[in-house]
Amino acid sequence: MSNLPNTLVDDRHAILNIAIKPRDTIRYVLTTKNLPYFIFVGVVGMFASNLISFVGSEFTGKFTLGDIVYSTFMSSFLLYFLSTLLSAGVLMLSAKVFGGVGKFKEMFRMISMTMVPYIWILPIVLFWMQFAPQSFFNIPYILPGMGDYILQFICGTLIIIASIWTYVITIIGISEVHKISKWKAFFASLFVLILLVILAQAVLF
Repeated sequence: MSNLPNTLVDDRHAILNIAIKPRDTIRYVLTTKNLPYFIFVGVVGMFASNLISFVGSEFTGKFTLGDIVYSTFMSSFLLYFLSTLLSAGVLMLSAKVFGGVGKFKEMFRMISMTMVPYIWILPIVLFWMQFAPQSFFNIPYILPGMGDYILQFICGTLIIIASIWTYVITIIGISEVHKISKWKAFFASLFVLILLVILAQAVLF
């Protein structure tokens, strides 16, 4: 385990530091930040994640972009608490199987920090939705052009990178909170993912 001091993390830029010093940043915020900080980060990250879920969805004009953004933001509060409580509980139990010693409170706060990569791309998502809705949504009466396809590729790539980094932070966070190796943390998270896939198939099929 890394024993680098918390002073390596700039308090003014913890949201950015997690990109290059994820373990140190997680350790730092867990020991210095209070609950409202994690709720703020988690809700904003969930808001960004929910907006991303609209990519490729059909847009009929029944609701304005403002309506979509507002309703998505308001629903993000409930979705954040439900998903974070569930994820923290399940991942904590999974990590315990691999010798983890972390507590639920720490897991809840760590899971909130995994949403940071989506906060990074939130301005891009909002800009994309507002100024190029024909490439963000599936609008039947507008035919996308070459520029729209290029924008879809660029923004889609950024979303994939953010999603991968979210998973990486999750693994490092589990390792830090439970004081286990990153390999054990990886298998703990993988076990949960496999279980969720099996349950989803059982429910849907």
